[in-house]
Amino acid sequence: MKYSFYLLILINSNFLFANYSELYSSSQYINNRQVLLYKIINWWNVESNKNNLDLCAKSVKYIRTNNINIEYNESSNKLTLLFVNSFANLVDIFKECKNCFGPSYLENVFLNKKYFNSKRIENISKELFEVKRIVLNNVNKKQAMKVLNLQKNISLELEGFVGGLLLANNKLSLHQSGEFFRLCSKKKKENYPVFFRVISTSSKELLLEYKVIWDEK
Repeated sequence: MKYSFYLLILINSNFLFANYSELYSSSQYINNRQVLLYKIINWWNVESNKNNLDLCAKSVKYIRTNNINIEYNESSNKLTLLFVNSFANLVDIFKECKNCFGPSYLENVFLNKKYFNSKRIENISKELFEVKRIVLNNVNKKQAMKVLNLQKNISLELEGFVGGLLLANNKLSLHQSGEFFRLCSKKKKENYPVFFRVISTSSKELLLEYKVIWDEK
């Protein structure tokens, strides 16, 4: 077998093989090793692996390129980042339970002032695979042209840590709130930070950043 054509994933002596042609423009990483998350999820669903906690608290990174279209309305100074396809549809960021303590929304914590004048933008309160657009106000034409020139080189990045496998949707959870099919050992919320970023891959600049906020609402 020629391993140059495959991505080899080693998890507690279990080998999973992923053809590189399956990776497309969506790259997924566990502990900085490129993987196919759906294969990892399938592996954890196997009965003989139900007590295996090797994935627990491992870092997860989800990156997608070529997934943004940009619209600019000069009369309203409004710039919109439109998601072409759904993003991060194999992971779960927010709690499913009501009136329980857990991650509830993503708060904007950084805006690159080179491109945007807005003091803040709206929080994200739904899973990223449901997000269709991000709207930025008070963007002048000069700034908009800079962003438009980056369009083909913008990537979306989600980063967090494995908290378990959810019972309701069988997704990899980046928290520990709710009912689980595979649950990792309980840890504090500080062990489950989640960041969502919009990055220019050409200039290596961070354009936007959000972090997850926990509450009981």
